[in-house]
Amino acid sequence: MGAGLTPSSLSPRPKESPKPMNITKKSLFIGIFLLCQNIWELGSITLNTRTLFAIISCLIMAAFKKIVVIGAGTMGSGIAAHLANSNREVILLDLKGKESANQISENAIDIIKKSDPPLLVERSRLEHIKPGNLEDDFDEIKDADWVIEAVVERIDIKHKLYSQIDKVRSPNSIISSNTSTIPLSILTQEMSDSMKADFCITHFFNPVRFMRLLEIVETPTMNKDKMGGLRDFCKNELGKGIVNCNDTPGFIGNRIGVYAMQVAMYEALERGLPVEIADALFGRPLGIPKTGVFGLYDLIGIDLMKDVLASFKKELQEDDPFMDVVKPHPLVEQLLEKGFNGNKGPGGFYQTTIVEGDEHIKAMNTSDMSYYDFDKVDLEIARRVEKEGIKALLDNDSEYGRYAFAVLAKIINYSAFCIPEVSSKVTDIDDALRMGFNWNEGPFELLNEYGLTKFVQRLQDEKQEVPELLTTMIRLKQEPYDSTSSRAYNHEAGMKFISRGEGVRRLGDHKKYANPLSRNFAATIWQFNDEPREQKILCCEFHTKANALNADAMKILEESVNRLEQDNYQGLVVYNEAMNFSAGADLNTMIGLADVKDWKGIDKYLSDFQSACMKMKYASKPTVSAVAGLAIGGGFEVACQTSKMVAHMNSTLGLVETGVGLVPGGGGCKELLWRWVQDKKYINDHDQAALQVFDIIGYGLMAHSPLQAKKHKFFLDDDIFVLNRDNLLVEAFNQVSLLKSGYSAPKKPKFTLSGPEVKEKMHQVLLDLEQKKIIFGYDVDIGLHLATVLSGGDTTKSKELSEADLYNLERQSLINLIQSNKTRDRIHAMLSTGRRLKN
Repeated sequence: MGAGLTPSSLSPRPKESPKPMNITKKSLFIGIFLLCQNIWELGSITLNTRTLFAIISCLIMAAFKKIVVIGAGTMGSGIAAHLANSNREVILLDLKGKESANQISENAIDIIKKSDPPLLVERSRLEHIKPGNLEDDFDEIKDADWVIEAVVERIDIKHKLYSQIDKVRSPNSIISSNTSTIPLSILTQEMSDSMKADFCITHFFNPVRFMRLLEIVETPTMNKDKMGGLRDFCKNELGKGIVNCNDTPGFIGNRIGVYAMQVAMYEALERGLPVEIADALFGRPLGIPKTGVFGLYDLIGIDLMKDVLASFKKELQEDDPFMDVVKPHPLVEQLLEKGFNGNKGPGGFYQTTIVEGDEHIKAMNTSDMSYYDFDKVDLEIARRVEKEGIKALLDNDSEYGRYAFAVLAKIINYSAFCIPEVSSKVTDIDDALRMGFNWNEGPFELLNEYGLTKFVQRLQDEKQEVPELLTTMIRLKQEPYDSTSSRAYNHEAGMKFISRGEGVRRLGDHKKYANPLSRNFAATIWQFNDEPREQKILCCEFHTKANALNADAMKILEESVNRLEQDNYQGLVVYNEAMNFSAGADLNTMIGLADVKDWKGIDKYLSDFQSACMKMKYASKPTVSAVAGLAIGGGFEVACQTSKMVAHMNSTLGLVETGVGLVPGGGGCKELLWRWVQDKKYINDHDQAALQVFDIIGYGLMAHSPLQAKKHKFFLDDDIFVLNRDNLLVEAFNQVSLLKSGYSAPKKPKFTLSGPEVKEKMHQVLLDLEQKKIIFGYDVDIGLHLATVLSGGDTTKSKELSEADLYNLERQSLINLIQSNKTRDRIHAMLSTGRRLKN
C-alpha cells in the first residue's frame, strides 16, 4: 500500500445499529426482474440448467452491489479494477494524501487507466471506481456488501484496521484479507465473534484480471450462506477458479510454486547450467511458462522473493523439506548487495538495455556475474517433447534430462508431502499450480503422465526416499487420476469423482480417460458425449508451441471437418486449454520454405490453410471456436471462420502479420472485409469498408477483450463471451445445440471494389504516415501489398469479386512479401529474439 498504513491513521468511528440484510426487498425485486428478463430471453419458463443459472446470477447481482477495497497498492488497485470489470460500484481507499486528500487512490486509478496489458475489459469500466481516503471516507464501509483489505503485511496494522471496520460495517457484510503470508488464525486473533463469522482470506494473484486462481481460506465459524454467495460471485462474475485451502503457510499456490522455483534455481546453479538453458528446460518442455525460474525471479523482483522466503522460513516447521532451499541462494544475496533486484532495477539474472529503440537482453554468467549476449534457446530435446511428451525429456540420459527429472521429482515429492496438510485433494494442488502459476499441468497431472509406478521405481533405483502418500497409492493400486473415469485421489476419501460444479467442463479431465479419435504431434481430435443435450460433438485441440498452426495442425482441423460431415456428430468445437488459443500461423514453417526459395511449398501451405478454414466455414453442421488467451494472426483466422465464436473475457484478438512483414494469408483480410461491408454504414460503399480494414490490419491492432474487439469487428454482436474460462467448453457445446436445428452454412461473400482507385487512397495514407515518421520505408511496401488485397487488385466496381478471389490475392501478396530479404529478416528476428525488427 502506497505510504504504509499506521494504526494512528485510523480515527475511531461510533458503532451504529445493525442494518437489514443487503438482499433487501429492493434488491430482491431487482433479482426477480432480471430473472424474468432472462426467462423472456430464453423463451421458456422451464426450470432447466440455464434458468437455474439465471436465478443464481440474478441473486448474485442483487447481493454484491457495493464493494470497498482498502489499500491502493498493486494488489488493491488490481482487485478494484477487476471488480469494476463486473460493473460493481467500487470504493478504493488509502491513506490521506499530502497534495490532495485522495492523492494515493487517484494515482492508483490513473495507473489502472494506463495499464498495459489493460486491467479493464473496456475503458468505460473505470467509472465504477471511486477514490477515497481512510479519514474522510471510512463511512463508505457502512453499506458495503464486501470489504477487502489489501494493506501492508503487518499484523499490528491489520488488527487495528479490522477493529475500526467492525465498528461501522453492516452485520450482513463480508470482510476478507488479500494476505498471502499471514495465517487466518493470526488475522482473527483480536476479532469479535460476529466478525470472525463473516471473515475469510481471499487471496488473489497478480495481475488480478488475468490470473485465474483465487485461494479462499475461511474460519470454522464462517457463515456458510455468505461464503456460498461469495464463491458464486467470484466464480460467475469475476471469472475466478476457486481453490479452498487449509490455513497453512503460503496456502497452496505459493507454498508449492515458490518451492518449485527454489528447487529449479538451486539445481541449475549447483549443476552449472547457464540461466537461459535452465529456463528453456524448466519452462515449455514441462508445460511451464517460458520465463522459467530465473526469468520469473527477475519478473517478480529478487528483493521481493527474499521477503517471501523469509516469511516461509518463519512459518514452516523445521522438518519441512522446503527448509532445505528456503534461504536465498548466495548468488541471490550477491545480486542484492550490488543493487540488482530484477526487471524493476538495473537487472538480475538477465539484463535488458535499449539500443536505438530496440531491447537487447543479456544473460548472467553465474560464475563471475558478468553478462553475455545469447541467442534464443532452441533445444532439440525440447522439440522432441512436443512430439513425444515429457518422458522424452525426463528419461533422457543427458545433463538436461537429469536436471529436469531432479527438479520435477522434488516438486512431486513435496506436493505429496503437503497432502493432507494443505488439502486432501490432488486436484486442489494441480489447480493451484495451473491457475496461479500458469502451468499446463499440475504436479500430480505430470506424475500421472509419467506413470506413478515408473516414477516410484526410479526413486528407489536412485536411492531416494519415496513419500508416504505415493507408497500408499502404490499399495492401494491407485494412480493420482483414474484412467477409465473422471476420478482423482482424495487422501480422506480415496478415489472420488472430480466435481467442477455446474456449467464447468474441462478437456484436461476428459483427456485423462478418453482416447483420441486421431492425433499427430500438432493437434488431436476428441469426441465428447454431451449427455444433457443428447449430442455427440467433436473437439479439435491444437497443442504445438504457442499453438502455432503448422501443416500438421491444419491437417487435423480438416480431418475434424471431414469426420463431422461423414459421421453422426452434431457439431465441431475448436478448443484447447493452453494459455493461448493460437498465436498464429507457424512462422518456422514459412521461413524454412522461404530460406530455400520453395515458393510453391509456401503456396501449398497457404492453400491448405485456406482450404481447411473454408471447409470448416461451409460445413453442413455448426462449428464453434472457443477462444481464450491469444487468438491472433492465423489463430484469429481460424476462430473467425467458424459458425460462432465463444471467447473468454480475457481473450486477445487481432491480425498482427504486418509486424513481421507479411499480410494475413489464411482468410483474415477477406473475412474482416466481409464483416465491414455488411455494416449498414458501408453496405453500399465497399471501398470505405476497405479503408477501415486497411487501418485495422495495417496498424496490427489487437483488442484485449471481446468487448474491445467489437469495435474492430473481430468479435460480432452474435458471438458469445464468458467470464469464467472454465465455462468455455460448456458454452461452446450449448451454442452447437442452439445452432444445429435447421442449420445452414452462411452465404458466400461478394465484393465490389474499385481496385487502383481505392488503392491509391491507401497509398496516400501510407505516404502521410511516412512523412510524419510514424512508419518507415519498408512499412510502406508492406502496406502497399495489403492495399492490393483490400482494394481487390486489378478490378473495377463493375466486377463482382468472390471469396476465392480475395483468398488468391492474400496468398499471392504474402508470397511476394516473403520473397523479400527484409521480410525474412523480420521473421528471423522474431523467431530468434521474440521482438520485432524495425528495418
